[in-house]
Amino acid sequence: MKIEFDMEINKDLNYSKNLFDNYFHTFIIAEAGSNWKCGSYEEDLKQAKKLIKIASKSGADAVKFQTYKSNTVYADKAGKSEYLSSQGFTQEINEIFEYLSMPYEMIPELKENCQKENIIFMSTPFSVEDAKNINPYVPIHKVASFEINHIRLLEYLAKTKKPILISTGASTFDEIDFAVNLVKKYNNSIGLLQCTSKYPSLIESLNLSVIPKMKERYNLPIGFSDHSMDPLIGPLTAVGLGATFVEKHFTIDRNLPGPDHPFALIPEELEMMVKSIRHADKAKGDGEKIILDVENELLCFAKRRIQAIKNIKKGEILKEGVNIEILRPGNKTRGLDPRLMNEVDGKKAKSDIGLGEGITEHE
Repeated sequence: MKIEFDMEINKDLNYSKNLFDNYFHTFIIAEAGSNWKCGSYEEDLKQAKKLIKIASKSGADAVKFQTYKSNTVYADKAGKSEYLSSQGFTQEINEIFEYLSMPYEMIPELKENCQKENIIFMSTPFSVEDAKNINPYVPIHKVASFEINHIRLLEYLAKTKKPILISTGASTFDEIDFAVNLVKKYNNSIGLLQCTSKYPSLIESLNLSVIPKMKERYNLPIGFSDHSMDPLIGPLTAVGLGATFVEKHFTIDRNLPGPDHPFALIPEELEMMVKSIRHADKAKGDGEKIILDVENELLCFAKRRIQAIKNIKKGEILKEGVNIEILRPGNKTRGLDPRLMNEVDGKKAKSDIGLGEGITEHE
């Protein structure tokens, strides 16, 4: 089921917080990243709209892009990234970011397209100027892991009073404490994402057991931003450990040129992930330990009771191992609960009891 959201009204920020703090419905963010970039402005826009359609079709709740300008991210002539160089990107990081930067004028059109596709539009800003340009178009703000200490960005986003999701890759609890306390000066609608800042991340590096610890430490909704290649292991484990929102990169084709394609899910994998998370949501139940209606047939047939192991006459002494035993009744009359055996043993039968029938009363 898709969740509709009218961002323009922005009338109920508590509602948008509930989107990522719902135990029964994991909020799924399909992360497009820079995978919209493929050529001219028209080609890029067309690619972005394809990604929006794919995300919507998958059943994800939101599709997220990234908004940045090279000169407000890296220092001048910042050099080459070893991680990107190993993937064949030989340009300096400033040049790569300049090429991948989304024009601000594209944002309103993407937002409008998301409304048509019935999916929430999000975009991660990397500077205050980026945030100012996306703020009118997003209901929820997202902070990237390496911006967790960008105090000016955090302050601006917090003052918008919109919910803020903060990724915590390559961060310590001290750094997370600082970011949470700063945002809370202006805004209590915060969510944190466990994240490993490696692309792709190995399964053994995901450290998902920190999710309940983060939940206990901050008393905030906790999610998971997954950069591993596997579509299911990380997200489903995270949901099982209490994550209420999940973010995962996706692409049209992993073979397309660009830094975010190689570790992203292809459309079929994205759909599989969403479907599996929805099943996981159902499998969690409500946390109460009760006998379910679907268990009643086997409960009556197979749960042990006190049953007769021979024909018993009225007034005969009931004796465990002699004429009564703890057995599964099947279709026979169900006897008393075996927890009462010590009370029944040695008492008299109140009526005739046939072989296999249950002991329901005694004198």
